[in-house]
Amino acid sequence: MGPRGPVPDIYRATDGIPRVRKTGWFAEVPASMSRTRLFEGVSGIARGTGVMKLSRRSTSVSDQASSLWLRLGVLLLVVGVAAFGVIYYQDQHVDAGPSMIDRQTQAAEVAVRKAPNNIGARLQLAAAYQLDKRTDDAVKQFDMILKADKANRFALLGLGRALTTKGDLEAAAVAYHKISDVGSKGEFAGADLQLEEAHYYLGSIALKQGRTKEAITELQAALKITRTDSDALYLMGVARMKEGSTQLAIDSLKQALLFVPTGWCEPYSQLSVAYGKLGNAPQATYAGAMADFCHKKSAVAKSRLKTLTTGPVAVDALLGLGLMAETESSQAEAVAWYKQVLTVDRTNIAAISALSRLGVAPTPGPTSSSTTQGPS
Repeated sequence: MGPRGPVPDIYRATDGIPRVRKTGWFAEVPASMSRTRLFEGVSGIARGTGVMKLSRRSTSVSDQASSLWLRLGVLLLVVGVAAFGVIYYQDQHVDAGPSMIDRQTQAAEVAVRKAPNNIGARLQLAAAYQLDKRTDDAVKQFDMILKADKANRFALLGLGRALTTKGDLEAAAVAYHKISDVGSKGEFAGADLQLEEAHYYLGSIALKQGRTKEAITELQAALKITRTDSDALYLMGVARMKEGSTQLAIDSLKQALLFVPTGWCEPYSQLSVAYGKLGNAPQATYAGAMADFCHKKSAVAKSRLKTLTTGPVAVDALLGLGLMAETESSQAEAVAWYKQVLTVDRTNIAAISALSRLGVAPTPGPTSSSTTQGPS
């Protein structure tokens, strides 16, 4: 349910915009104004697209508030402020004058003053406040929207993330339940991406609060809608580990990495622990090496993988070495590793795709032992 344009005159007494006195290039902000963490989810692409997912780069349960800020891009796509990501990047390179995000926030405030009953304008302003780390002000805008349109999903999702940022998990869960309790009964619940968002965040909150079974139930509901949600798959792996279902945890973590194979450290770290619990030393070493690589410890990672180029995870180790060489722009070395994969598994899709990407025609090896792309 998106912005509905003009709504009943509920904002006539006040437009809900904090009065901040501007002095020269700078804003004098009241001491009571909270300027907390960036709104997690006002920029980026929507989760749950049913295709390969973009993942955040830090998703440990203890740091969800700083790692999931990409998950609500739907909001900006709908209200027309998808350019915030570019604006934020540009802001880092401005040496003087008001920042781009300050200008964007001021423009959003002007828009709300001109049309205080326009929900779309208020959603833009709430997003701007979150980008400006003014979480309390964003919450106020979401609350005002919900007074006029209590079922507005964009406001509920935004409010939930803002409250999570503030550490008010109970209130955040209430916001998400207003979507899940109704949406789960809808005719199109199986394809409802906003419902999937709500289930995901409810699972994340339950996991933080130690309610593992509830977390698993919510994450299962999210994955039922979007099976390729790498975030939900990762959290499911964490939850399964807490539950003591180590093999199920491994299965979920491996699935998460199918969609985000590099640049995401936590799943590999969790896999290393899980394999260790099962006594699978080669697999644990492989996962640990990939975690090392993710943490910029390339030399250590390569050394560990080279000990695994024969044995049960040989294909995985060779692929990892090829990926590392490719990442470091060592094309000839990468090609050599990928070709070595094909001597073990001549139909390995990952190696064939990598060679094609590098402009090299794959030369199938003499045997075909496996098409595994992750440790078993």
